[in-house]
Amino acid sequence: MSLTEVQRPANRRERYRFMPTAASPPFAIGGILVSLLLPAVGYLSGDVRVMFTVHLFLGAFWFGTAVLGAVVLGPVMGSPSEEANAEGFVPKMNLLMEPVSVGVVGSGIGLADKMGLWASATPSLWAAFALAIALLVLGFGPLHKFTAGMFDEIAAAGTDHERLASLNKKYGRLSMVEHLLMIAIVATMSGLRWGF
Repeated sequence: MSLTEVQRPANRRERYRFMPTAASPPFAIGGILVSLLLPAVGYLSGDVRVMFTVHLFLGAFWFGTAVLGAVVLGPVMGSPSEEANAEGFVPKMNLLMEPVSVGVVGSGIGLADKMGLWASATPSLWAAFALAIALLVLGFGPLHKFTAGMFDEIAAAGTDHERLASLNKKYGRLSMVEHLLMIAIVATMSGLRWGF
């Protein structure tokens, strides 16, 4: 189902009922389950290598998708000629990125536990934890607000392209902060590797 088959959501409940349909139900279910189950499976395996692999996979996916979305695809989303592309992209990003971010942070906390790092936490570990929380607040707060607004606008019978472009521009600017936080968290992980 495309967004052209629905109307502008009247409230949050309606938005979250339409969004999985617009993204495709299998994608929505699969993206959420994989993002949240992989860290649990990794942790329950009891193997640090498995936990490390899950954390690395989800982290690389999160960072790569965030950069691709904001830097490569995002700049064209406000254009009326690209509305068809935005229809599929926006709901998928909404449904995927938040569970992935929770999976990355959860797998990172689990990995630190499996490696025994919480027993003698270093400044790098606390910095990584603080940055992870900041990334979650940013993703579930203002970034979510902007992408939800874009979804609502694209789903509207008469899309306000100026508003869509404005929301996308705000999202793009704030995404740069997200990327800086992601780079900073990678730096803290280097600190963890070298015992800082």
